Amino acid sequence: MVSESKTLIICIDGDDDVGMKAKVSTPILGRDDNLAAATSLAIADPEEADANAMFGAIKLYDTLKEQYPTEDFEVSTITGSNMGGVVADRKMIKELNTVLEQFNANGVILVTDGFADEELVPIIQSRIPITSIHHVVVKHSERIEETWAVIFRYFKMLVEDPYYSRVSLGVPGIIMIILGFLLAANQLENAGMVVTIVIGAVLFIKGFGLDERISEIQPRLPPPEQQLTMVSTGFGVILALIGTYQGIVETVKYIPSPAQPFWDVSWWVTALPPLVGAFLLRGVDLIVLGFAVILIGGAASYYMQRDNKIWQNIVGLIFLFWMFLIVIEASKILITPEIKLTLFSPLIFYTVAGVATTILSVVVIYRNYRRVFKVEESN
Repeated sequence: MVSESKTLIICIDGDDDVGMKAKVSTPILGRDDNLAAATSLAIADPEEADANAMFGAIKLYDTLKEQYPTEDFEVSTITGSNMGGVVADRKMIKELNTVLEQFNANGVILVTDGFADEELVPIIQSRIPITSIHHVVVKHSERIEETWAVIFRYFKMLVEDPYYSRVSLGVPGIIMIILGFLLAANQLENAGMVVTIVIGAVLFIKGFGLDERISEIQPRLPPPEQQLTMVSTGFGVILALIGTYQGIVETVKYIPSPAQPFWDVSWWVTALPPLVGAFLLRGVDLIVLGFAVILIGGAASYYMQRDNKIWQNIVGLIFLFWMFLIVIEASKILITPEIKLTLFSPLIFYTVAGVATTILSVVVIYRNYRRVFKVEESN
């Protein structure tokens, strides 16, 4: 009496090493053909793990044939593609269907060369039931593969899970943005202080569970765009205050000793320009950076709201950029009045360029506003 049980022992080569290295066409059905293909692959690349999996499938086939002589078994190898992804999955499904047409199995024993191939289980199981999974892994590398699989799984979780990515990606992102602003403002010497504050704030919030408490009162918080504006304004004010402090400290160095009476007008007339110049030259970097952070946060908020006022902030950033350059040059002249101004002096050039680009941007935005308003009125 012959049993109706027909089991297919199937080996999967996800990246098509059999076709690429051994030059064997797939799918491969039958013990002899699989043995020849596995031998060719082992000769082409003795370190190839897929060859071990194919030999393991053949051995399993021989063992089952001996243990269950009344049942029908067959061994097969299907491949994917070295391109991976959807292309590989579609090719494996096509080859699996071809094998099942030639050998109408009612169950599959899946033979794999590692834990990564277990992701293919749903694809196979959608066509035919999987009765068993047999791992064929080189003994000295099994633990290494398991370790790498666990590491990759946790790394993927750190990147894709929003709960963890807020810290693993968000914090380094904030630090890099701040460092970029400090580098642009020539204030990189303050990087250590800023990084320490950011990391300390994150550790403080996570250590006392403040993030969970804040998430519990989330419905009472303002909309995300308002939160963005509040955060950017807070950072901007802090930077501006630090710049102001640095300017005051620098100004003190320019006060002559002994100091003159407060009511001595002639002394103030002489001393005030270099004092103002020293204050601006030292503090303008972080002050302007603070206002830029406020404008950028406002622009991002307007973008989230699809509000055309975003262009006003862009004009403000353009104006702020030229004012930064103009203030620096003016500060140098206040400190050193002997500097001669010519038609091609940086101060004159920055002033003319700043006025021209600001006017141009305002005109362009005004035309855009008029066009939008006309469309709204017509509707």
